Amino acid sequence: MVALAKPSGITLRDHVSHVQKHAIAILTVWPFLAEKYARLTNGKSLKDAVEKAIKWHDEGKRIDNWQAACQKDYAQYQEWLKTKNLDPLRIDATLYQQYEWEMKQQNKATGKHLRDAKFRHEFGSLKLAADKKAGLSVEEQTAIAAHHGKLGKRHLKRWESDGGGAFLIYWSKFINQERDQAKYDLDRWGKLLLARYEIAAVRSLLQLADTRASREESEGELAPLTEFDYEFPHGKGNERGVQKAAMELADQWCSILRAPTGSGKTDAALLWGQQQIENKRADRLIIAMPTRFTSNALALNIEKNVRNTGLYHSSARFTQTAKVQKDGKKISFEQKQYLNEQQRLAQLLATPVTVCTVDHLLISLTGAAEHHHSSFFFLANSAVVFDEADFYDPFVQANLTVLLKALRILHVPVLIMSATVPDSACALYDVPQGIKEPILNEEPPKRALAWAGKPTTVQVGETEYSDLPVTEKAKDVADVLQKMVDARHGIIYANTVERALMYYDWFNENAPNQEIILYHSRFTEPDKGLIEDRLLKTLGKDIWTKPNPTPLAIAILTQIGEMSVNISASIMLSDLCPWDRLTQRLGRLNRFGKPAEAVAYLTIPYKKEAVYVAPYGELIDRKWVPAPAFINTLASVVGMIPNGGLRPIKPAELVDVVNALYPDLPAFPEKAADNRDQLYNLMNQNWLIVPDRRLDEEAGTVSTAWRSRDIDEHRTILTRSPYDFKNYEEYQAFVLEFGVSCPVWMVEKEERRKENSRITVVEVLIDDEPEKLRYTDEYESWTEQDEGRIEGYVKPNKPKRGMAFLYDKKDTTPNDDDD
Repeated sequence: MVALAKPSGITLRDHVSHVQKHAIAILTVWPFLAEKYARLTNGKSLKDAVEKAIKWHDEGKRIDNWQAACQKDYAQYQEWLKTKNLDPLRIDATLYQQYEWEMKQQNKATGKHLRDAKFRHEFGSLKLAADKKAGLSVEEQTAIAAHHGKLGKRHLKRWESDGGGAFLIYWSKFINQERDQAKYDLDRWGKLLLARYEIAAVRSLLQLADTRASREESEGELAPLTEFDYEFPHGKGNERGVQKAAMELADQWCSILRAPTGSGKTDAALLWGQQQIENKRADRLIIAMPTRFTSNALALNIEKNVRNTGLYHSSARFTQTAKVQKDGKKISFEQKQYLNEQQRLAQLLATPVTVCTVDHLLISLTGAAEHHHSSFFFLANSAVVFDEADFYDPFVQANLTVLLKALRILHVPVLIMSATVPDSACALYDVPQGIKEPILNEEPPKRALAWAGKPTTVQVGETEYSDLPVTEKAKDVADVLQKMVDARHGIIYANTVERALMYYDWFNENAPNQEIILYHSRFTEPDKGLIEDRLLKTLGKDIWTKPNPTPLAIAILTQIGEMSVNISASIMLSDLCPWDRLTQRLGRLNRFGKPAEAVAYLTIPYKKEAVYVAPYGELIDRKWVPAPAFINTLASVVGMIPNGGLRPIKPAELVDVVNALYPDLPAFPEKAADNRDQLYNLMNQNWLIVPDRRLDEEAGTVSTAWRSRDIDEHRTILTRSPYDFKNYEEYQAFVLEFGVSCPVWMVEKEERRKENSRITVVEVLIDDEPEKLRYTDEYESWTEQDEGRIEGYVKPNKPKRGMAFLYDKKDTTPNDDDD
């Protein structure tokens, strides 16, 4: 009897051949992987190790327990083929998919005998290799054990029970290997990092080759692997100052580039990455952004010049699909297959250019999930750009120092970019050569600052200010809002979601025919994609670069719209925030030099007869205490802007005020330092075996041990009533489409309502396990909008406020900052 690899009839011999084919393709398209591996491992051959792991990875399928069960499942499939008058020996992926679908409709299980056998074939492969004295290395054994994600502590029972306990000896060897190596000191940490790299290389390439082979067997031809391919759109020799500066930094392992917003940093990053790849320091480029919103916007911009640009995070599926479906086109099966494959590669950081957040790079270090070992390996083969680096608070910066040390050990080139990164960052990021600033020949946009609001005497820190312009209600700045209505465009930055809704409601009441775009974090991922697209259509570069610009909307944004969104306005209203954040907001003012001049009106948030500094401070006894950066920025701005007058400001001044705000290397708060040390601990503990810890990839947390950012705990609220899910992957897909992440305190406040709570708790099954989920039918979606209304300038039928109902009760929220 011919040994089978799958119940669809594919033989073991053919499947192993397919895996070998894909492994050869990977190392042929990306030869740098083997070249760097040889450099970092004293000449070891990655190709030989991967080929040996492939040879043995599925040998356990020959063992009677597994093979007999597979043959029974195959016989069941053959009987179904006969009922269709089809050849029972026919191998056809489409037919097998149809078979699975029909069985599901009849509530009949496929692959039942294999599940009931309770026999992991990869465990058997290790035993056969040992019995036959195959001489597998630790790297090869680990790859075989992990190629279906079962080298994890949550799967210990399978190692103990499968094969009557015959495989526990191999688990014990992995445990001993991990414990013997994992000792906590920084010198040992660096050596352990390289040991993890050596193992992760074989582990990740076997997984990638095996999964691509399996998908090809079940789905047909896959999207091909591709190399980095970028050509500067303006032609060689026409680089702007910032792009020339980036290329001059290409021979340094880590450098900082400081340049104004709108100066061409995106192409500068691509040119720098191209230099690293040509110099054989990397074979792919990663651009890490502060937020998912900035990742989306940047990826869409890069794709114009770099094919197969990948987005790491989960919302990428909706961003990419929306791009294909625009103009009413229906996405084809081939396009969907291509996008799915691209997304899988992006989540491994394996696309030629991957845009992600810094959280995704940090969490890949933790080893808290199987795919972290693959993303860690491809990270080690990349050149990395950290854009908008001045965004990060001390908590994130403490984590970032660990990442930068790891990248230095792995010989990964790094470029740190920002408009206003302070000089003190050189010591923080260990860049002794200082900050590179380009020579800019272009005239900077003309911008001015002015005050707006109701003059009030207030106390901030130890200083009392008289006649400080504050805004408690939108009517306090109605004159500025009316200017936007008259101009038919503008940008408003609100420090909290509650304040964004306040401005939004004013326009709905006072300018019902005005196009208003509200954007905050409480929208679903599909709606975020729609809003981002609308922002570009109404306030983006294509609008402003026309001979007679006609911007069409007023955008109301929270912090998620501060960076990398390529929009502009000549009128801006901004709640006061620290200078580094304010500088990013001003980057959207007159971004494209049209019209000739532009004004940003600043106002002080006010609530309960006090300056309301959220989120730029600390919540103590339910009151916000301003951070030093907020206090010092206020003092600086008060001394800069004359009452009732305009204050022109240039990009160089913004650098100076940020330097003054952060003159010294920051001392990390105790909480940030402890969290950073936990990251070191996780890297030591999880370098080989995946732990049994609760992981939230999107929130950037590993149980209670570590988090990428210091934010309140969040809970997902669904915008559609859930049902039973056959597995966790199906549930996650549902959450991505219909879930909104909200602070736990906000959800609990709504649930405390004695009656008529707008959140419903339901119990469903996920992979046959009961789970309590929350949903609401009060969510206001953007998906109902008429796409044709932009040019017609028609107000939508109803406001699109996202998960706004949680803000209905005023003055009860302890912390309503955006995340």
